[in-house]
Amino acid sequence: MLSALARWCGRHRKLVVVLWVLLAAGLLAGARLVDGSTVDDVVVPGSDSEAANALLSEADMFGQQSSQLVLTAPRDQHVDAAELRTAVQNTVHAVSAVPGVGTVPERVEASPDRTAVRFSVPLDAGVTADKALAQRVLDAAEPARSAGMTVALGGALGRQLSALNSRPSEIIGIIAALVVLLLAFGSAVAALLPVVTALLVVVGGLAGLDMLKSAVSIPDVAPTLAAMIGLGVGVDYTLFLVSRQRRLLATGLPVSEAVGRTARSAGTAVVFAGATVVVAISGLMLTGVDFVSWLGWSSALLVAGAVLSAVTLTPAMLAMAGERLSRGRPAAAVDEALDGSVWGRFASWSARRPVAVAVASAVVLLGLGAPTLALRLGQSDAGDRGTDQQTVLHYRATAAAWGPGETGPLSVVLTDPAQAAAAAATLRGTRGVASVSPPRPLPSGAVSLRVVPTTAPSDPTTDDLVERLRDEVLPRFGEAHVGGGTATRIDLANRITGRLPWLILAVIGVACVLLLLAFRSVLLPVKAALMNILSVCAAYGVVTAVFQWGWGAGLLGLDGPVPIDSYVPMVLFAVLFGLSMDYEVFLLSAIQEHWTRTGDNHVAVRRGLAETGGVITSAALIMVCVFASFVLVDNPTVKIFGLGLATAIIVDATIVRCLLVPATMVLLGRWNWWLPRWLDRLLPHMLDHRAPVPELETRAVATAATEN
Repeated sequence: MLSALARWCGRHRKLVVVLWVLLAAGLLAGARLVDGSTVDDVVVPGSDSEAANALLSEADMFGQQSSQLVLTAPRDQHVDAAELRTAVQNTVHAVSAVPGVGTVPERVEASPDRTAVRFSVPLDAGVTADKALAQRVLDAAEPARSAGMTVALGGALGRQLSALNSRPSEIIGIIAALVVLLLAFGSAVAALLPVVTALLVVVGGLAGLDMLKSAVSIPDVAPTLAAMIGLGVGVDYTLFLVSRQRRLLATGLPVSEAVGRTARSAGTAVVFAGATVVVAISGLMLTGVDFVSWLGWSSALLVAGAVLSAVTLTPAMLAMAGERLSRGRPAAAVDEALDGSVWGRFASWSARRPVAVAVASAVVLLGLGAPTLALRLGQSDAGDRGTDQQTVLHYRATAAAWGPGETGPLSVVLTDPAQAAAAAATLRGTRGVASVSPPRPLPSGAVSLRVVPTTAPSDPTTDDLVERLRDEVLPRFGEAHVGGGTATRIDLANRITGRLPWLILAVIGVACVLLLLAFRSVLLPVKAALMNILSVCAAYGVVTAVFQWGWGAGLLGLDGPVPIDSYVPMVLFAVLFGLSMDYEVFLLSAIQEHWTRTGDNHVAVRRGLAETGGVITSAALIMVCVFASFVLVDNPTVKIFGLGLATAIIVDATIVRCLLVPATMVLLGRWNWWLPRWLDRLLPHMLDHRAPVPELETRAVATAATEN
């Protein structure tokens, strides 16, 4: 089916390319017409925080449109000075006059030390916070700025001016991919083709996500993570197809026939690899939390686009490139050429000493993964970012003037108003509580209390306070709930802790089934799962050492250790397990081709590694460059994803795929391909494991022998 589709796309190559360009342009145009923005808020269904936040949202006390301006006096001055009081009042009037902004209260709140003031910035009914409005509000604070005060805008408007900018990282990744491809192929045509297809996928996919923002709550970090993964797999999938096409052309096969055979072999492997990635990432939906689910679905959308591009757009461009694709460094076309290549000699060396290679590889992997045993999850906040974004400035100004707990207050909701006074008095005397606001009635008849901790949201002491309030302090006052952003993140961590084992089992189970269908082997899927887990653990270990222990954190633009959000390891596992399967599928496809032809496991492993080793390492180098470039983004979570993904790909493509997997397959021998007869009769034949063009390869060998 894929071969027929590829041949059709090759024959109608201009039409296919135009349709893809029009699709990307249409998505870009649609994204400009739809209003939407990413969010940084989490809802954990069925949790205590959800119950509290639902009651608060009825009174618009937990709404997305709330914003706040903090004005900080110059050093060694106080806001009581006449000049500063006038500047503050002028700022209040100027902000109120901004179209779309409601009436700002005349009375502002001064900090206890009188070094700063703050006031809310309400929006008119029906007005949505956007970047233009946020900039107008910030510009309206010029009276305070002229008086020497520091201005910081927080809340919904502040987030609009603090959106993640991953464009420099994407450009660096694209340039790095081009350089690696040029070095690998020695051909500009072969190097440009993977980059062009990946760009179309990423541009169209991100535009599609922009359109979805108006209908669903997509996390702030989701588009950046999706761009990172989409760019990496988009280049890699096309790279594998280009490499196979060049090898077929080197045997003298016509372009149209080579396109069909490339789709039948490498194209099918791409579909299986992409399906594994999509399934693994989509497994995040098992958390039942939309915030985490959309982190997976956003990336899965771009991976699915990369697969669709690989089976339609890439064949059209392969046909369009024609014989020009084979220029540059020649591709190995016969087995003797593979055996004599650099990778062939390396494969022979490792195949002769499989026990030593396997043991050494395992020791290195276990050493890298050892810090994982000390991994401690927390929750990051704006204070962890070393930037001048408005949300960071607002966080720091609030913490400096009102205390760290003001950056993440708790909202206690009591369903019995009669208990409010007693509960407030008890809360004020509770260890870890800095202040408690007077009770506020809610439309449902309940009351809310704003409780400010003495510690920051990312401090583990704050987590202990929330648990103590829920378990010990509040139950005596009837039905009570603790909500707010900090409490919600704690509930998210608890939910993920409970669901993580199920995610791991589900992802591994589905991946093993896909590999069983693809390679018709019982042991290969189990071995692949174990190898992937080792790669993930190695990434966890490096992430723990750098971000939790602070080893080399300064090199990444951080002041020191930062908390690792609870959802990060789960997302990393799903993404890394899927991406690791990519290289497993490509390597095993080549090995099984040679096994089918020769029936010699040792030869099959050696030639399979010789055939794919260079392509896998080139593809991995591209992914590493793409992922590593995202450590430049001013967000600790993105830095963690970038370093974690880059580490895992390095480990997976070198130690695991080029050393450990071949060594274990040599040791297992014919057991690699064991499949019970009853299961063999039930399973369909999904992959074509025949040699690409055996008759032409044989002819090429005979011709070479005659010439010699």
